[in-house]
Amino acid sequence: MVAKALFLGIDLGGTNTKIALVDKDGHVLERSIIPTRAMRKAEEVVENIAEEGLELCKRFEERGFKVWAAGIGIPGLFDWHSGVCHLLPNFPNKWKDVPLKAWLEKRLSLPVAVINDVRSITLAEKRFGAGREVNSMVMIAIGTGIGGGVVVNGNLYIGKDGGAGELGHITVEPQGVRCGCGNRGCLEAYASGPAMVAQALRALVQQNDTLIRDLVGDDLSRVNPKVIAEAAQKGDPVAIEIIERAGAYIGQALSCVCVTINPEMIVIGGGVALVGELLFESIRKGLKERLFMVPVETIHFVPAKLGMDAGVIGSATWARERLEEGVIG
Repeated sequence: MVAKALFLGIDLGGTNTKIALVDKDGHVLERSIIPTRAMRKAEEVVENIAEEGLELCKRFEERGFKVWAAGIGIPGLFDWHSGVCHLLPNFPNKWKDVPLKAWLEKRLSLPVAVINDVRSITLAEKRFGAGREVNSMVMIAIGTGIGGGVVVNGNLYIGKDGGAGELGHITVEPQGVRCGCGNRGCLEAYASGPAMVAQALRALVQQNDTLIRDLVGDDLSRVNPKVIAEAAQKGDPVAIEIIERAGAYIGQALSCVCVTINPEMIVIGGGVALVGELLFESIRKGLKERLFMVPVETIHFVPAKLGMDAGVIGSATWARERLEEGVIG
């Protein structure tokens, strides 16, 4: 590859899609954000992504760069070999059996690699972020859902079908509430952003005395994890209990992962992770209460470092590594 080699990274989201040109060292040279408008046909969404990507590529190729491949991180299930999307559960039309890889390759005239969005973030954090110095790590991203990724022997481990790292679907309550995946008692149903909001709304409806009510001015639609965190920081018992309960469930799930993987590091990211130290400490406490076969004090707990660029860096890096391995191109 030439010295000015670049890779196109795409992070597909339900609201917005991020597109960036990334070099081999994980530096973002230019980025763009476009509205996904996911209610449209999948082909229309892909067409807009390709148009924006081509515009970025054209500008940099005129400056002597060469774009070698593209990667796209998606929030759902797909075939790792064909790149056919099977299901995007949070998209209105679900994107069932969408030939995403083929469509993008045709429109971009580039080899394309598809990856799960949180696996993409995991790869970025391993190569260029919090996990650069470790050989094994677990990434957990806590947001609207809960996703994850696993690094073993310095490389992203995806499993036989790419499903390794679905931490949000570890069972924490065997007879618990039904999860969107169809199982009962998944971590995602108890510790995600919507799960925390549901607990806060229940407290408000039951007329519990809580600062959350004051912060939202009785407008229940304004309740979100940030508001809960703000109330907790002011000492509100209801908000503190919500965060501590979520942390305990996350620690419980991570204890299962730790006895399987024995990681050096746990990286915590996602929008809900911005709740801060109270959540981190609750996770550590929950892990200590459940994990006895592995010394908890030897596991590094760290926040994700790459922020909003992690998805595009990871998908671009995945494309580069797949290209170098001869899997695509």
